[in-house]
Amino acid sequence: MQIKCDRCGAVAEAVTPETQQDGDIEYTFFRCPDCGTVYPVCATDSALRADIAEYSRMRNLIRVQPVKEAFIRRTEALKQKNMKRSKELMEQHPLVLFSSPEPPE
Repeated sequence: MQIKCDRCGAVAEAVTPETQQDGDIEYTFFRCPDCGTVYPVCATDSALRADIAEYSRMRNLIRVQPVKEAFIRRTEALKQKNMKRSKELMEQHPLVLFSSPEPPE
């Protein structure tokens, strides 16, 4: 999948996500390899990271064995809860600390 920078127009085949910690909040983002513009992916706290791990465990279970419909609904509900919480964290804790472009190496 190609990724195009909104700022400089550079196209990259792949970018490696970066993470930065600020207290309990962990930011995941990537930078344009040409101009260094930051693109936030998500913000998580320890509770959300635990819920994400639980969601991953549940999804893996669904892939390897038959499960009841109620389990699938709980898994989807947890996914929606996680997405909502991540959005809330992104709004409460903007990626300001890491948003200044670093010069490309």
